[in-house]
Amino acid sequence: KIIRNKDLVTELLPTGKTDNTICGIMYIKGIVNPKVVRELKRRIVSIDVDQIQGDGTLDQLIEDHPFSLFPQILSTERPDRTAYFLMEGKAAIICDGTPYASVIPVTFFDMFHTSEDYALRWQYGTFLRIVRMIAACIALFLPGMYVALTLYHHEMIPTELLVSLAKAREHLPFPTIIEILLMEISFELIREAGIRVPGVIGQTLGIIGAIILGQAAVTAGLVSPVLIIVISITGLGSFAIPNFSLAFGVRISRFIFIICGAIAGFYGIAAGIFIFGGLACSLKSFGVPYFSPVAPKTTSGHDTIVRMPPWMQKTRPDFINTSDRTRMGKVVRGWVARDEKETDNDNGR
Repeated sequence: KIIRNKDLVTELLPTGKTDNTICGIMYIKGIVNPKVVRELKRRIVSIDVDQIQGDGTLDQLIEDHPFSLFPQILSTERPDRTAYFLMEGKAAIICDGTPYASVIPVTFFDMFHTSEDYALRWQYGTFLRIVRMIAACIALFLPGMYVALTLYHHEMIPTELLVSLAKAREHLPFPTIIEILLMEISFELIREAGIRVPGVIGQTLGIIGAIILGQAAVTAGLVSPVLIIVISITGLGSFAIPNFSLAFGVRISRFIFIICGAIAGFYGIAAGIFIFGGLACSLKSFGVPYFSPVAPKTTSGHDTIVRMPPWMQKTRPDFINTSDRTRMGKVVRGWVARDEKETDNDNGR
């Protein structure tokens, strides 16, 4: 038990007309927003299905925007991370028979946070978050930008690199868009096969299969070596995203930006980003804007992308509308004030 507090509440609700799966709603009374709890219970009670197969099925039945590629509910198997979210003023859902907890409400930036961020010093945690954000951008945009550069924007490529690309593509039978789609689908097949094959064999299949496939494709003259590098970096970027659901959404969205780059180059990618960003900014998770505290701009509590030192995170984020925003006292590190006072007294003598 991580949270030893009498205000920690767990309410059990039956779901599913046939299997009667028990779902528990956990929150800390006096911190959580009561409106969020009432809305969560209203949605769960109103579900009319025969069976709830787990937290994943329940999440899909209660989320605000079921057709969006972005997850609006965060699923985690870490008790310490769930406890942190509860202390932040959020609520958690646990289903009978599943080892995961679903946390609401969440924002886009919560998907890039991990428990290790808080165990490390704030400079290290901030650096890792920035690396994950860059990795997500690479996984989402790099293939589309490669297609746009090779098809429409040759003038933006340095001359030496352009000559190398032209030589590498001299005898290739497929256009760039077919080439990159072929390799993307092939690597997705390898990834899925590696997951389905049990044990160490699956991991070996994923690594060795990708190496052999890439080398064979280049040797056979089907794809260029530069494309293999682009696909490999893209895959690494998607693996660096800590949330599985968000990583899946990025992998699917990547194909959209590849098509946008093939249709209109950077202009198509810019239009895709504009439409994609507008749709993403319109999302909400149980009333909380998905891109808070950036859009709309609100007080973040010093823990969005840059994680400030713990003693500076005195308030909870205001976009959650918690009942109690105060996390700490006015003087968090009392020993510092005490030492300063003793130093002043010594100087006065």
